[in-house]
Amino acid sequence: MSILPEQLESLSTLLVTLSKGENPVPVVREQFPGLAVSRCSEEDMRDENPFLRAGNHDVFLVDTSNHCWRIVDELAAASGVILATLN
Repeated sequence: MSILPEQLESLSTLLVTLSKGENPVPVVREQFPGLAVSRCSEEDMRDENPFLRAGNHDVFLVDTSNHCWRIVDELAAASGVILATLN
């Protein structure tokens, strides 16, 4: 399942509404069932470029089709997101 542009826009809008320090994963999973979601600190992703920034999070697109997730830069190849919490 690839991520649609409308889903990414809705995700961005949702992330902007969250309080600083709030765990976004349960909220995102509730709103986007079937979307693989993980969270980490911005330090964990320091060598990667986010696809977008929304609220207190950098959003990275990932391809989850194999055992190991890989960061991608195209929505058509993405089946999940990593949310890096900004300090």
